[in-house]
Amino acid sequence: MIKLNLLFAVASMTLSSLAQADIIKCTFTEPFVSVEYSTTTNELKTNGLGLGENGEDLVTVEKNVSFQIKGPGQFELLSKTKKLVMTLNLNFEGSNGMSDEIYPYDAQFDAMNLRGGCTSNFLKTKLPEGGVK
Repeated sequence: MIKLNLLFAVASMTLSSLAQADIIKCTFTEPFVSVEYSTTTNELKTNGLGLGENGEDLVTVEKNVSFQIKGPGQFELLSKTKKLVMTLNLNFEGSNGMSDEIYPYDAQFDAMNLRGGCTSNFLKTKLPEGGVK
């Protein structure tokens, strides 16, 4: 009976944490690209600043992108055809390549071969020790 109660408690905690929607926002430089992923809608929105045909922003939305847990602090976003879109590493060492801010996630955006940093609703950027914002 104790094992069953423990199993129920762990399942309840896991399901309650999954019930909280999260938005993951990533920034990349050279070129300037931002990515936003919703765990609620499973949509990945990409905004390439000035990457359109006439210099306008190039915005795309990909639906049915799944969020996969690969290991402790390691995640992948996969397209509906199971193609790797992005890898996220929760190591608190991410960078957007320009600012001093430290991002909780280090990211590799495979679609454009870019490295960058990501935040979420629950994890924000920080400045290095003694940094000024």
